[in-house]
Order: sequence, then structure tokens, then C-alpha cells
Amino acid sequence: MKVLHVCAVAFGLETLLLPQIDYLASRGLTVEAACSPDTRVDALRARGYVIHEISVDRRIAPGPNSKSVLELGRLMRAGKYDLVHTHAPVASVLGRVAAKLAGVERIVYTAHGFYFHEHMPRQKYALYHGIEKSVAQITDRILVQSQEDYDTAVTSGLGSAKKIKYLGNGIDLSRFDPRASHSANRTRLRRELGIPEARSPILGITGRITEEKGFGELVEALSLLHADFPEAHLIVIGGQLSTERDAFQDKLIEFISDHGLRSHVTFTGFRSDVQELLGLLDLFVLPSYREGLPRSVLEAMAMELPVVATNIRGCREAIVDEVTGLLVPARNARALSEAARRILVDPDLALRMGKAGRERVVTTFDERFVFARLEKCYRELGVVFT
Repeated sequence: MKVLHVCAVAFGLETLLLPQIDYLASRGLTVEAACSPDTRVDALRARGYVIHEISVDRRIAPGPNSKSVLELGRLMRAGKYDLVHTHAPVASVLGRVAAKLAGVERIVYTAHGFYFHEHMPRQKYALYHGIEKSVAQITDRILVQSQEDYDTAVTSGLGSAKKIKYLGNGIDLSRFDPRASHSANRTRLRRELGIPEARSPILGITGRITEEKGFGELVEALSLLHADFPEAHLIVIGGQLSTERDAFQDKLIEFISDHGLRSHVTFTGFRSDVQELLGLLDLFVLPSYREGLPRSVLEAMAMELPVVATNIRGCREAIVDEVTGLLVPARNARALSEAARRILVDPDLALRMGKAGRERVVTTFDERFVFARLEKCYRELGVVFT
């Protein structure tokens, strides 16, 4: 049987969906994907993936959105897919509408964190919740990554408990394993990144550079930490996509300079050796305003790093407060710096939290659990595996 995954950008396809696509293909399905044109697409095709380039705007824009629906519909009719599986807020709406118009028999949507959230103004929340609710009517299964999103979806009337299923999130524990990180690699990476051996402690964050990831608060927190840790350094693993709604990286660099921290922040850009870079860190931080269930936090916990993150949905499901890390209010740089300081001054606490984090990921967030739930969902919809 034939499946099409639809997402907005190749970055999301590459970092979030390839493990699932590989698993489904290993189970005998023909799996293809559609996303916006991107330099990453050629590399993915060279690895054997079938990728269709169709522009999908990440904003609500009637003209471009309508064009995307038409092009996706043509692809779906020509491809004769048995199931269409959509991802990302706008792409998921457009992909599901196109699938319905194309007569696709099975339509599935993974909510990687609903776009509406508790910190959003009421009118904006109502708008995005209303869009999700209307498109849910043409969706056979809505898969969520956190229990909190499941509860929100059911209690707010997005769909029935039969339609909404918990998928969860998970990572490859053989890749993110602290036992595979060697001191020689750490020394090489520090030299490559220009981080002096004397620089300590090292904090890190992984992900796209956007304002909603809390980078502004993180830089301010780093500035506050310098009173006790004048050599503290921050590694930003990731970068800014050309399709981001906010072009935030230039503002962030200016903000770093304003705080006199230019020599204390390293931008690595997007990397394929995230697990090795995490091996350099003493503390992982994620001061985000909105998440589904952040893979970056799971990766850090798997590498036995203590974590400080905001007390928002997804983060508070991954992290056990006071056990695997600390949760702080969103948009609060002082609380972020105080939590970081508490861990950094207590190596025993950091060690305990790191060990507990690895244990939690092993028992709860192994990607194989996700694959099993996904296959069960597809089977319920009549997909036949070989």
C-alpha cells in the first residue's frame, strides 16, 4: 500500500519524520513525501527517498494556500495514495483539504504540538482552535505527541476519543548514548568551534532559531549567570530556516552584542552530529513558549544531561521537575538563570538529574514505542503490512 507524508519544509521531514518513514518502508509500505522546495531535498533523494516538491507557505495566505491545495490534490490523484499523513500547522490543514478533495480514503494528522496554546491571546486561540476543529471533521485519525494535547483535544471538542490517539515522541537510543561520546571527540569539537578549554560551564540549546523558542530570555539569563560564572558559554545547535515566520537571528546576534556576550555564544548551524555536540554540555536549556513534546529535550536527557525548560505542555511531560531537571515560567529570564545556577553549583544534583533523565527516556521515550503505536493506527484504518 502507498502512503504520502505532507509537511511544510524538508528540515522537518529530515529531523522528525525519516525514522517513521524508514520503519513503515521496512514493514512493506511504499512511502513518499511532499514538502516545499529546499536544498536538502536533493540529498534526501540521493539517499533513496521519493520527495515531491510543492510550495507550502507556513502562514495563512489565501492565494499561496489555494495554490498549494491544488498542486497537492493533483499529486494525490496521480499518485493514488492509500493514506495521506500530514504534519505542521498550516501544511496539515492544506494537506488534509487536498486529500479530501482528491478522494483519498484515509487521512491522518500528527499534531506536533497544537498551534493554539495557553499563553496565546484568547481571540487568537479561538481562531486557531476553530481551524483545527473544522479540519478535524475530514480527518480519520489525529495523533498527538503529549498526553496534555490528547486531553485538550478531547475536552475541547476537536474529536472523539476514537479519532484522537496518543502517538507520543521518541528517539533512537543507540545514537543518543553518552557511552558513545569520547573525550577525543569532545576535544576536537571544542577546537573546531573555537571554545577554549577554560570555558566552563557550557550550556546548550538545540533547534530552529525563532523568538518563540525563548532565545531572548536565554541570552539574558546567560548575562545574569556571568556574575557567578564569568566563563559560562552557550552553544546554539541549529539555525534559522529561510521559511521562518520571524527572521530572528539578526535580532538575536544584536541582542548578544548588546549584552557583551559575543565571545560567549557559539552558533554551530544545523549539524548531523548533534549527539556529539551534546557531549560538550554541562546543562541543556529550552526556554520555549510552545512545544508538542520536544525531541531536543529527549535527546539531551538520553545523553544524561540535566535540563532546565519552561513549564509548558510537552516540556512538563518529558521532564520530571526536581528529578530529571527543573521547570521555570515562560518568558522569565531571571527564573531561568536561577534554575541554571542551582544545577551548575551542585555537580551531584546535575549527575543525579542526568542519570534519572536517561532512565526516563529509556523506559518511556524509545522511538520503537512510537513505531508500534503508528502501525497500530494504520492497521485500524485498514492499511495492510507485509
